[in-house]
Amino acid sequence: MICPFCSHEDTKVLESRMSSEKACIRRRRECENCQQRFTTYERVEISPVMVIKKNKAKEEYSREKIIKSISNSCVKYEIEQEIIQEISARIEFGISLLGKKEITSAYIGEKILEYLKPVNEIAYLRYLTVFKKFETIEDLYKEINLSGKTLTFSN
Repeated sequence: MICPFCSHEDTKVLESRMSSEKACIRRRRECENCQQRFTTYERVEISPVMVIKKNKAKEEYSREKIIKSISNSCVKYEIEQEIIQEISARIEFGISLLGKKEITSAYIGEKILEYLKPVNEIAYLRYLTVFKKFETIEDLYKEINLSGKTLTFSN
């Protein structure tokens, strides 16, 4: 592994541990040259998968796009990047288990919602409003009420 600080090729692994969902391995490394420490993640590489968008257009699956969309929902909430990485790894692992060459963007969106909700409900709602494209606030309230929470308008 090349050190991101000095580009030296010799690094040693200080610690390895499996993520909670066993979707990736987190490794803590130290450069033999500059002694800087850094973290790497080892994931299953999925063969190229095409994502079918709502407008039927197809694009290649992108981990970075998932991370960016989750991060946008988490702005101003102290959600560690490691948690966002874990969510994306869980989604990617699930995609690899499907064994399909094509998946829908709706599948990815639903998985993001599933994994984001227990992390932070407000980030979940922020993602939900973009993903579902609600036309009115009442539509949003209906969706929230369907999830088992009860919200009412107050004057």
